[in-house]
Amino acid sequence: MLSVLIDRILLALSATTTAILFAWLLNYSSYGLDLSDEGLHLNSIANPFAYAINFPPSLFGFVYHWPYQWAGGDIAVLRIANVTLTMALGWILSFLVIGHLWTARWPQAAVLSAGIASLGLCNFSGWWLTPSYYSLAFQSLLMVMTGLLLAERPGLIRQLLAWILVGLGGWCCFMAKPTTAAAIAFVVILYVVVLRRKSLLPMLGAALVALALLIVAAYLIDGGITGLAARMIKSAELEIVLGAGHEVSLMFRIDRFATSSSQVAIGVLVAIALLLSILMGSMHKLLTSLALAVLLTATIAIALLGIELITIKQLTLFLVSAFTCLGAMFYRQGLVLRAQTPTSVALALTFLVLPHLFVLGSSINYWSLGAMAALFWMLAVVAFLSPLAQQRPSVATLLPLTVLAQLLTASVVNAGIHKPWRQVKELRAYAAAISMPGGGKLVLSQSFRDYLATARAKARAAGLEVGTPVVDLTGLSPTLLYVLETRALGLPWLFGAQPGSNAVAVETLGLENCADLANAWVLIEPDGPYRLDQARVMASFGARQADYVAAATFNPPVFEDYNPNATRQFLFKPVRPAALAEQSCGEARRERPHGQKWSQW
Repeated sequence: MLSVLIDRILLALSATTTAILFAWLLNYSSYGLDLSDEGLHLNSIANPFAYAINFPPSLFGFVYHWPYQWAGGDIAVLRIANVTLTMALGWILSFLVIGHLWTARWPQAAVLSAGIASLGLCNFSGWWLTPSYYSLAFQSLLMVMTGLLLAERPGLIRQLLAWILVGLGGWCCFMAKPTTAAAIAFVVILYVVVLRRKSLLPMLGAALVALALLIVAAYLIDGGITGLAARMIKSAELEIVLGAGHEVSLMFRIDRFATSSSQVAIGVLVAIALLLSILMGSMHKLLTSLALAVLLTATIAIALLGIELITIKQLTLFLVSAFTCLGAMFYRQGLVLRAQTPTSVALALTFLVLPHLFVLGSSINYWSLGAMAALFWMLAVVAFLSPLAQQRPSVATLLPLTVLAQLLTASVVNAGIHKPWRQVKELRAYAAAISMPGGGKLVLSQSFRDYLATARAKARAAGLEVGTPVVDLTGLSPTLLYVLETRALGLPWLFGAQPGSNAVAVETLGLENCADLANAWVLIEPDGPYRLDQARVMASFGARQADYVAAATFNPPVFEDYNPNATRQFLFKPVRPAALAEQSCGEARRERPHGQKWSQW
């Protein structure tokens, strides 16, 4: 009776901790804004039909466009929906894994799976709460794996829903990252046919669902499959032009596991503590329970007070999972290995590789970026340790895993709040509210808020109207264009500081209408580290600096990890007659070599 009472108290405390972690992110959903990446995401979502190609090659903007409209353009509401969907999908998948491999009753499984699912909040670790192709890819993988597990359950209705969910997840994955979609399709085939030895026929139904959704999307976006295929091919070619390392030859690689000796030591110690609490918990029930209660209290303190009890790097999430599985192999002469079932092996292997599939095709280190999907590594541990369900109560084994997942989540997310990506440090200290397009408000650092507010006031005073086309040659300020409610020409973000940045700008602006370019304003940062070649890019549409007059100047804030030497920006207004500018644009395009005129596509 005492043991049952202790478990109930710990489960209640764990459920409270999960709720606090979830509410934590919701509470800060209106805080912070990134000058670069979020501008790409917001411009893509707000007006996805404005661009003939997508860079990177992702159609995520079309998927999130209607939720964006439903939210009235309120970024905070959109972030709340994004966090809620991610948490819900992670919870459902974790619940199915526990229900399939363990013997906990459903109320216990619901609490345990919710705690484990909180690790999915690491997908927002750099404070990337705004929907993006990464969040859509992660949500898609969660849907696919949920469908595969649901298909293991009897019943025609469940089977039908399962494979519809797999098809929906596959389609969403293609819309997010085609490279990840191709990889997960291969994994699904491997899982169903080779590892689980099931019929291929239900999977064909899922493929038909994904294909039907893709055809509908193709007609809505480009009028048909041919148009969508051309869009994706040109988008992929553009990545190669940029020269940032997205070539197919570089896609399949094993990156260096970059971590410090201190993080390895933390991983080892945490894994040892976890294994001791799992394997020796029945012998020292009170001591183990007290330790878990302390950890849950510490997790709550991290979330509510922002205390940095321990610095956990994202790669440590993999180290903890790997060392836990490695240590469990030695328990009772390899009992965990000997008692594995085909289902547990198939799930453990699948979950193990999913973080790498999640980032497949990225130029960033796969280990570092893959840690955003660390929930899959933890679920691999849950599947690998499932033979212990035959030796001890499931709650006794899974509760330490749940508590660990919650503590790691709090540590990683707290680090992101202290040092948000490409923003002023310490998100909790932000206090300057600013109205955003759509009527919502965000709370920013004072320097960033002043920059955006001043830029908007000066631009409006200079005559910049809502919807005006703008060519951004700073290479880093797409968010400013979103706040000014202008239309970024060429791409939602004309990237800077890459070998082919200028070529990409020239090619994508070549796809724009000359009438829009003739009336476009130009934003430059002459001394900026990410600036594009102003003369070359403007010459591509028949313009020179003499055709513009400086209408406003802005002083962007300093971001230590991105733009430590921020310099003044200038907003230029066209002064040439629009007809003459349009004529010059047409002449400049005719003079370009035929092989470079993408505008003919």
